Amino acid sequence: MDLVLVSEKGMVKRTKLEAYRTQGRGGVGVAALALQAGDALAGAVVADPEADLIILTARGHSIRISGKTVRASGRVTSGVRGIRLRDGDRAVGLVAAK
Repeated sequence: MDLVLVSEKGMVKRTKLEAYRTQGRGGVGVAALALQAGDALAGAVVADPEADLIILTARGHSIRISGKTVRASGRVTSGVRGIRLRDGDRAVGLVAAK
C-alpha cells in the first residue's frame, strides 16, 4: 500500500507506507512532504498502487489519473504535477478509485 498526498497547488506524491515505519528523534514523527512556499496539504489517502487517483478542486473541476503515472518517491520530496489549476482555483481533495 502507498500513501498518496496532494497539495493545494496540485502536486501529487506517492510513497510506500514502509517509508514511515521509523519515528523521528524523540518519537516526534517523520516528514512526509516538502511543500513549496504558499502551498498546503489538501488531501491524503492510503491506496493500492494500481488504483486511479481523482483530484478535486474548489471550483468543481476534477481529473482522474492512473496511479501508475505517479511513481513512488522518497519521504521528503514535493511530488509531480497532478492537475493544472486555473487562476484562483486550488486542489481540495483526493480520492483513490479502482
